[in-house]
Amino acid sequence: MKKLFFISILTSIIAASSCQSRLGNSSSDLDSISYSIGVVWGYQINMDRLQFVDINDAINALKQKIKEPVSSENNIYALSAQLREFLQKSPQRIYSKQEKEHITTLLGGIWAHQLNETNIFKLNLKYTRQGIKDILKNDTAALQIGLEQSSNYILEYRQRLEKKENEKRLAEGLEFLEKNKNEEGVVTTESGLQYKIINQGSDKKTSPNDSAYLNLTITQINGDTIETSKNKAYYIVENRLIKGFFEGLQMFGEGSKFILYIPSELAFGKIIDPWITQKIKPDMVLIYNVEIEKLINNNNNSKLKRK
Repeated sequence: MKKLFFISILTSIIAASSCQSRLGNSSSDLDSISYSIGVVWGYQINMDRLQFVDINDAINALKQKIKEPVSSENNIYALSAQLREFLQKSPQRIYSKQEKEHITTLLGGIWAHQLNETNIFKLNLKYTRQGIKDILKNDTAALQIGLEQSSNYILEYRQRLEKKENEKRLAEGLEFLEKNKNEEGVVTTESGLQYKIINQGSDKKTSPNDSAYLNLTITQINGDTIETSKNKAYYIVENRLIKGFFEGLQMFGEGSKFILYIPSELAFGKIIDPWITQKIKPDMVLIYNVEIEKLINNNNNSKLKRK
């Protein structure tokens, strides 16, 4: 059974090679990316025979959905499944007015999540709409840029945007650490890790291959929470923990409370694995608020199953 086009084209956007083409010289970067995305969406509509969709209504749904928080019921996979179900139910493409309106809303939501997936949050919708219409006219002469070129341009634009964001994030992190090292109670280790003791705890220190039950809150430097866990078990070994966390845990004993200010190179660095939460970005400084609830010595290097 074929995948819906909006799934396959998203893959091509992510995997495409560098862009060799542009819109006319008079077009701005924003106009170019907006038109290119419109071309991709126009092909989506044609591929899945959704020409009955009201483009203006779909774009209005996009503007609404992009403001909504993502949930298990409201994400690209859930919305895709709903749309697939509608297409499978009516192979002859005969829909009621209510179904057409629902499909239009679904498509707008899917577009919103595509933008989120590619980290593109701003468009000139005038050019996006024009790109869709030029495809739907089935007039190749009207097209300013084709599907493959559009996909390549989206990738290049995304890469340039991410590079700029990463450079800004790195600079902000370095500035934060430079100021933070002079704060009262903050100590900087040889590796560049910074820490602050809230409560020293006992002399029973953690060591590699021990298990530690921790209360842990991870935040960004702006205070936004990434993760909070209570009495969660961690196996203290370097290849299971980021370097800064591994180093910091070994300095403290049972019952201690402390804060770790972890430079990006001691955290997740420039490459974020797919399983990492989307709240953690490349070159991000992380702040770990840690309380060691309990230590367990693991004999024979036995592994602790996480709670």
